[in-house]
Amino acid sequence: MKRKMHFITVILLVVFISATLITGCSKTDEGAEYPEGPITMIVNYGGGGGTDISARAYAKAVEKHLDVPITVVNKEGGVGTTGIIEMLNKKPDGYTFGVATYSPVAIVPHQMDVPYVPEDFSYICGYGQYKYGIAVLDDSPFETVEDLIEAAREKDGGLSYAASGYPQPFICEKLSKLEDIELVLVPTGSGAETNTMLMGGHVPFIVAIMSDLKPFIESGEMRLLASVSGDRLEIAPDVPTLQEMGYGIEINSYLGLAAHKDVPEDRMDVLREAFEKAFDDEEFQDVMKKAQIPARFFPAEEWERICIEGYQEAEENLREMGLID
Repeated sequence: MKRKMHFITVILLVVFISATLITGCSKTDEGAEYPEGPITMIVNYGGGGGTDISARAYAKAVEKHLDVPITVVNKEGGVGTTGIIEMLNKKPDGYTFGVATYSPVAIVPHQMDVPYVPEDFSYICGYGQYKYGIAVLDDSPFETVEDLIEAAREKDGGLSYAASGYPQPFICEKLSKLEDIELVLVPTGSGAETNTMLMGGHVPFIVAIMSDLKPFIESGEMRLLASVSGDRLEIAPDVPTLQEMGYGIEINSYLGLAAHKDVPEDRMDVLREAFEKAFDDEEFQDVMKKAQIPARFFPAEEWERICIEGYQEAEENLREMGLID
């Protein structure tokens, strides 16, 4: 009888341990399974632009690993800061996170009064690098960047241009200082709105990410005057970079994801693991390629380092340019 009771006890113990191992990996320190329901991803730019398209594709890929839906919400404005602030104002329970692109995290806080610094985030990952270009309408009289500069020099008040947020304006601010001209920013809420400003004839040129410019360049409605990234662009290999033109200017920026710093770490780990697994998803990679956004994965620690160091570098650069005190 004792042997039988001992045998039953062993079986029950094995069942208990097995159940603990199976369910323990999906439970948080608070004891509740995570995620139990839908998660919201806030995109900090408007719909239809490269940031929005890539974020939606990534969210779709991640759903396969979390087994819950991810609702994507666009909150544009404040050169990318409005959506980030919206995300930080939500309950830090892991059910809201957002696209926290490099510029609104590392650059804009030096120029606008925003209620955050890079240390206020818990980082998920970085997942892409923006490429930028200067574009005009196909029938524009401007054939080169030098043409733009001369026109700005001759026109009272200079030339206006559109861009959806930093770091794009850095290009024109640096050109303005180098050439002693005025290039006046008309800020927009998204890449799609930036394109509309040019297509509607409201500005003579724009500075935008290649994912937003690509369809218009392919259709022949726009022309690229320069790559403002470190290398020539795949879609226009004959168009030189500003570096090659002798201006010594380039900009780099990245796409990434973050949540409120108070989200429990075990829940952040669930998100980080899911996004890392989803990065190689074929559909997501295809969207990134078509959008002309080079896909690059930065683990949470590296993405955090990039943003914090970028914040420090931006302060130095902006001060040197006379844009902040």
